[in-house]
Amino acid sequence: MNSRKILDDAQNAGFFGLGVQFHDCYRQLVLSLGREPDFVCDNAPDKWGKEFFGKRCISPAELSALGENTAVVITVRKYEDISRQLREMGLRNVFTACFDRGYDIIDSIRALEFEGMAEKPEIFESPVRGKWTLVTGASRGIGRRIAIEMAKLGSNIIAHSRTIDNTKKLVDECSALGVQAKSIAAELGNTDELERMLDDLENRFPPIDIVFNNAGISLACGPDPWRISAEDYLTHYSVNAVAPIRICYRLIPRMIKRGFGRVINISSTIQKRPAEMAYACSKAALGKFVVDLAPSLQETGVMISLVCPGYVRSDMGGPSAPHGVETVVPGALLGALLDCDVNGRWFIAQDYAGLSLPQAVAKAKFYYGLEE
Repeated sequence: MNSRKILDDAQNAGFFGLGVQFHDCYRQLVLSLGREPDFVCDNAPDKWGKEFFGKRCISPAELSALGENTAVVITVRKYEDISRQLREMGLRNVFTACFDRGYDIIDSIRALEFEGMAEKPEIFESPVRGKWTLVTGASRGIGRRIAIEMAKLGSNIIAHSRTIDNTKKLVDECSALGVQAKSIAAELGNTDELERMLDDLENRFPPIDIVFNNAGISLACGPDPWRISAEDYLTHYSVNAVAPIRICYRLIPRMIKRGFGRVINISSTIQKRPAEMAYACSKAALGKFVVDLAPSLQETGVMISLVCPGYVRSDMGGPSAPHGVETVVPGALLGALLDCDVNGRWFIAQDYAGLSLPQAVAKAKFYYGLEE
């Protein structure tokens, strides 16, 4: 399918899904479409008849009446249900807007030609079997889940926490899965402890192939953003930004020499929550580091990426968060599993929740244009 020609030749072309991404990226969407939309559409009845960026929102029934020579670009993150809905309405020229950088940049508009992908059985050969994976903050929550899932895939595990005792049970669980597992400890906010840990990793442990920079803190800073102290900022930056950056600086050069490495940095797309400014700014700094470092890793065999796990129920997220920790898999693993150029990419774990590993890999390759 010549996607550009279909979009250009369509009698009517427009956007479906008037959510956050539509509002934040409207001008980019128009540029990617190559024309002003003829319509906008949404499933929410309270939006029908209202104007958005000067365009009247029509109902799905009105959209269906426009006829087959209509191109629809889905502008929401999880597009699968809407894609099926549009196909059932008889529309065939269905596309999705593919976002990047935490869903604030349009990467491309891609035709949806993969109906049934989620149901298609696929064989998945683990690319991490026998590799050594370091997971920071592995004693609980997201880090623990990642360590166990990587062990299930055959990767040996180095589990980090503040103390060796914190990861003893995890090491036993991973070892029971038939892989080697070791513990290492350091307070990542303490520069001396961090550097000693990195020295140990270089001198006393097997070469590390994969890193999940998962450890992070989100401390209460009070409801008033004007009263967040310098100490609060320094504490968050030291653990959430400086520590993973130092880990990258110490371990990536050795990966480059060996011609293989994967570094996955757990970040966040948190925004517009000023009471959590210290945490949000520290994660933004980590994201900036990854995006700016990525070009220097092209053709090295080393890939660096970012993962937003979503708002999950954990010690950090609290009991009222909407997602269980288990939902970060398989999305959080994609930066380690893709055997192609994912440098500087964002993966939003919740967009892959409920998929199998082969389904998630196939979806990521489609979304980022990485198909072989």
